[in-house]
Amino acid sequence: MRTRIPVLLLALSLTACEPRQPQEVPPPPASPDNAPPANPAPDVTPPAPADPTSTPSAPAQPPPAAPPPTEPSAAPKPTAIASIPALNAMALARPGAKMSVAVDLRYQFDGAPVDGQATTLHLAAVSRVDGSHLTVQVKPAPGIDIANGTLSAQKVAAAGVYRQQLSVTRHSSAPDNLRVLVTMDMPEGTAFGYFTIPFGAGPLQDGNTAQKSDSVKQR
Repeated sequence: MRTRIPVLLLALSLTACEPRQPQEVPPPPASPDNAPPANPAPDVTPPAPADPTSTPSAPAQPPPAAPPPTEPSAAPKPTAIASIPALNAMALARPGAKMSVAVDLRYQFDGAPVDGQATTLHLAAVSRVDGSHLTVQVKPAPGIDIANGTLSAQKVAAAGVYRQQLSVTRHSSAPDNLRVLVTMDMPEGTAFGYFTIPFGAGPLQDGNTAQKSDSVKQR
């Protein structure tokens, strides 16, 4: 019994003398102040101050739009001059028995007049002397509709050509001819005369024949 006690004491003393292994200490829990934010704020760097001596650059301009493709030009259209008949191709209107105005009147229809259909009548007054206040007026008649007014000229030169286009519609009750009154102030006084234009085709006289005035008649 005595032998066992010292052996037990020796064992206990040896156990007490063995170095103890240090225990791992768990890290302390993260405090709310040290926790990283859920949504960190973006790092915004303020822009550098502008240099007052530098010139601001112009804003960028968009590139110019490409021009649309060009279409081939159409054939030139005929001008209004091309539709005016040549003077020597126009017929001479028939003067009245007593003529006092020194004017030749020429005419031409675009086509043979047809009852109820409008056609264009070309008139050309050719003065043989200097004058003024020339008027050429188609007299109204039953069964004839005339549009586009009266030909007039303030100053008239010798051999001057003064033209007018009229729209004429002939009905079945219309006469066979148009009567045209021409007046003009000449150096001797105011003169006038009546001309006759038939609705039938073809000139009444040769185109190069000049008309002669009978005498100067004063109003």
